[in-house]
Amino acid sequence: MKKVIKSFICWLIFLLLYTACAQGRKNVLEYPKIQKEPKTEEYHGKKLIDEYSNLNKLEDNKVQDWFKAQDSLTEFYFSTNEIMKKYLERFKKFQNNIESPVSMIRISENGNYFYLKYDDSLKFDKLYYREKLAAKEKELFDPSRFSSDFQTITYLNPSFDGKKIAIGFNENSNFSSTIFIYDLETNEILIDKITNINPDFGGIEWLPDSSGFIYLYFPEVDYSEAGYKKNSFSVIHKLGDNPDNRTPIFQSNSEIQISEDLYPKVKIGSSLDKYVIGYIASSDDYYSSYIAEISEVLQGKPNWKPFFQKEHSVYYDQGEIRGKDFFFRKGNLKGNLIGKVNIVNPDFNNPIILAVGSEDNPITKFEVTKDNLYFSRSLYGTRVSLYKLNSSNQLTQLYPPFDPGYISFFGESVKHNNIGVSIDGWTSDQTRYLIREDGNFSLEEIMTLSDYPEFEDIISEVIMVPSHDGIEVPLSLVYKRGLERNSSNAVFIYVYGAYGESMSPFFSPIFLDWATKGGILAFPHVRGGGEKGKKWHEQGMKNLKYNSWKDLIASTEALINLNLTKAGLISLYTSSAGGITAGMAVNERPDLYSSFIAEVPRLNPLGLESSNTASSTSYLEYGTVQDSTEFSGLLKMDPYLNIRSNIAYPAVLILPSYQDDRIPLWDNGKYVAKLQSGKSPNPVLLDIDYQNGHETFGNYNETVQLYSKIFSFARSNLDYEPLTKSP
Repeated sequence: MKKVIKSFICWLIFLLLYTACAQGRKNVLEYPKIQKEPKTEEYHGKKLIDEYSNLNKLEDNKVQDWFKAQDSLTEFYFSTNEIMKKYLERFKKFQNNIESPVSMIRISENGNYFYLKYDDSLKFDKLYYREKLAAKEKELFDPSRFSSDFQTITYLNPSFDGKKIAIGFNENSNFSSTIFIYDLETNEILIDKITNINPDFGGIEWLPDSSGFIYLYFPEVDYSEAGYKKNSFSVIHKLGDNPDNRTPIFQSNSEIQISEDLYPKVKIGSSLDKYVIGYIASSDDYYSSYIAEISEVLQGKPNWKPFFQKEHSVYYDQGEIRGKDFFFRKGNLKGNLIGKVNIVNPDFNNPIILAVGSEDNPITKFEVTKDNLYFSRSLYGTRVSLYKLNSSNQLTQLYPPFDPGYISFFGESVKHNNIGVSIDGWTSDQTRYLIREDGNFSLEEIMTLSDYPEFEDIISEVIMVPSHDGIEVPLSLVYKRGLERNSSNAVFIYVYGAYGESMSPFFSPIFLDWATKGGILAFPHVRGGGEKGKKWHEQGMKNLKYNSWKDLIASTEALINLNLTKAGLISLYTSSAGGITAGMAVNERPDLYSSFIAEVPRLNPLGLESSNTASSTSYLEYGTVQDSTEFSGLLKMDPYLNIRSNIAYPAVLILPSYQDDRIPLWDNGKYVAKLQSGKSPNPVLLDIDYQNGHETFGNYNETVQLYSKIFSFARSNLDYEPLTKSP
């Protein structure tokens, strides 16, 4: 995974610095040194000291050498860890259990199937095609025959008629991808080469006649430049035109004021659409939008008219057009609802209400077909129920073959009534089903289902935990049937709690392995997530962010009080924005956790929001230093600035990415440097991924390597060995 080559001399140095004790005992480490360069800044009358401000200078050779030395130390730590080697062997067996893995399945409006299949001999994916589901598959595109510069396919999007497909690549994990168009009629790549595009922020939206598409263009994609990710706008591209001659179609102007940090994107839902919806995207749940006729857009002169606005509480881009009606999901004081308005004369304050969700059981997804509307509710973000509303407004609950913890729709269009669902759960592998007209389900059978008999005795449950203020927090537990409540069980907690994202159930053999060995997997659904709707999210934002880590602490204490485990047997894992929740819980109650493991975490939010590399609209979630009240919240939620000196912290493993465009390397580096300078006897390690970005991942072998590190670190730092020995 790493591109940085460790020299033999460096290796010998760390051999001398590293003293490995017998298995099960702590490791003694001597950390690379970096001199403190404190910097004092004043905000709203309060002075703050950034002890390691020099780590912001990532171009400085001394700083670079320090990061490389930290990474080398961590690599050596794991190279001598016997538990790590056992995890590698076991996790690789899970890989061997997957036959010809299929991924990134895309279905055109005409029912054409496109998907990737991993070629184990070549170590990359090829693109395959079926004219219809029952048709014979054929290899459509082999990246190795196209270009040595573009090997890994990261994006697919077929045109409505299925005659063309957009294929995206991001070889260097940069912010910008490169997208090519493959023509199925001529079996060749067209001349249209699209750059300065990021599918995570908005891919391409095919025009209804499939003659071209609209996409979000970023003028500046260089992370080091001041205009990075700013002033983006949507452009229309007709196939065959010069991609460098961009025609703006939705952007900030004298009539539509759009902040440079926001993203003016568009949505086209089907080949029957007569309108294009443009919306101003951010990290918020609710957007403001505009609408224009397709005919005007095709002429390059759209007359954008205001549509739903942010105060209408319509959930971002989930609206669907069917004829003259617009269907949407809307938040309200008691949960949310699905509504419908007339496009010509919309009244978003008084829509026709089609379905209602509560705070505990909100509507999470919906899709519209020719005659029906399908939607799901999610109880506490963990148990999904599925419904169908037909054209006569008859509501029917549908019952999938197993109770899902998570659901997503596929293959839908207002042009036909075909639709499918992909469902999975903590103990049930992802399975794709087609929904028949009679409400029954049939296997799609395009993905090979693997057999995991070792997980047959793994069960799950949800308990409610009173938090610091009496609010009940859902806590999902996954463990082996017959688990003894004797306080000797090893617990692996995975927490997030931000941006309204629910910790939805997912099936992972790598995670379930912990439970098969006698441990407990715990998933606290803390405030800041979306498990109980918009209000649950808002109660974990900005100045209320403390609820997130207080909920986590309460969940951890509940596990102890229920005699399921004890302090010293609890590993804490998180990623990205979850670093705030987990990091602050560790600051307040370091005694509860045996280890703290964080992947690309945010650990210095105040520093990031006050820097010129701020993650665009993240201030909507955490607050801004420009506002005195929000500054106070930022200070209280900052794990780096709130590290407590002269106390023992748990073992810490931080895994940042060098290519991360959202959380710069110095954010994680400062946290590690400050902890290493303290008095904690436990290891504090920094493991840097020099290849991938914030939300880009390597192949399965790299994933196995990553999680072998994570789980071996967790297990190595338990106070004693409670887990069943490996087979």
